Amino acid sequence: MRDFLIIWWAQVTSRIGTQISQFVLPLLVLSATGSASTAGMIAALEQVPYVLLAIPAGALVERWNKQVVMAIGNFARAVLFGLLAGYLLGGGTDVLFIAVTVLSSGVVYTFFDQASGTVFPRILPAHELARASGWVEGTTAMTEVLGPALGGALIGLGANTMEGAGYAFGADAITYVIAGIGVLCLRTSLRPVAVQERHEPLWASIREGISYLLSHRELRRLALANFVNIAALGTVWLSFMTLMRTEFHIDSSRTGLLLSLGALSGVLGSFCSGTLHRRLGAYGVMLFTGLGWSAGELIMALAPAPWAAVLGLALALWVAPPYFSTLYAHRMSIIPQPMHTRINSIYRLLAQAGLPLGLASGGALLESLGSRGFLALAAAVFLAAAITVHLRVHREKSQ
Repeated sequence: MRDFLIIWWAQVTSRIGTQISQFVLPLLVLSATGSASTAGMIAALEQVPYVLLAIPAGALVERWNKQVVMAIGNFARAVLFGLLAGYLLGGGTDVLFIAVTVLSSGVVYTFFDQASGTVFPRILPAHELARASGWVEGTTAMTEVLGPALGGALIGLGANTMEGAGYAFGADAITYVIAGIGVLCLRTSLRPVAVQERHEPLWASIREGISYLLSHRELRRLALANFVNIAALGTVWLSFMTLMRTEFHIDSSRTGLLLSLGALSGVLGSFCSGTLHRRLGAYGVMLFTGLGWSAGELIMALAPAPWAAVLGLALALWVAPPYFSTLYAHRMSIIPQPMHTRINSIYRLLAQAGLPLGLASGGALLESLGSRGFLALAAAVFLAAAITVHLRVHREKSQ
């Protein structure tokens, strides 16, 4: 378990920094422009390279040493966010500089994610994947608690939001340095296995992975469901921040603390992952979490006070770890190991292409519908997706 613990620790460290940045970035752009749609567009930029590069990146990373890819990815993002921190602390205010940094980080992340997303099957036995994934989801939920609180505190250190954001991005850069050093300490070989070293054209390798996923009915269904869920889920934080700002007039530091309180429920949800998986199965968990997301968004839409909105956020975040840990273990169990990286990259592209779409369209809808109207719409989307998947699986079982 030594290498798993190293990767786990590296991910916890870097994700704390990532959560800080994800909390700070919308506030930074809102402060600079006053536009929720611009904040959503800038946040979506980090996901655009994933949509464009995920498939070729997956085929390439399958041929490379994943340890090297992960180390370079961490150190590269440390440089990018370190430069952004210096720019903001030096008095820079150009949104274009922020956008270029976010876009560059997205390119680096695309390759990093293809490597890190398929490491666990290389260092753990198959029967440990669900438990390990639940552990990772639980600690990810913990970073969602710490990140916004630390982000709000770091913003408070500055004379204004721009300067405070500089401190926050500097902290993010440090976490990537620590994570990169941790990855270099791995002992398990993460070089390509023999079957992956065949010298076939890159396009032929990509085509083989695409054909496999498209011909596999269950993988297609999972990818489509994730597309819808992630598009809606990606807007939860932005809509909560907008609700706090426009409806309850709460400042950035207090918003960070409230986000942290809501995210605490994600830690509790991770402890339920194994039990829910055993009792409900993969598709039962999907229905359960879809209903939870829908109810959480509706509670936020109707919230008469900030505490009620935090309860809705807590419900939405509580059901997220069981969903992602269960679906990860289920997906990896049905994909042949020699094709893990290729097919996982295509699957995640189809699933996560919804994130930039959700962020960009979410920002625009927030301005046109208002935070409460948008939250009600998101609740309807989650409910429709959950019921659709449940009915389709039930119909196939009957046939």
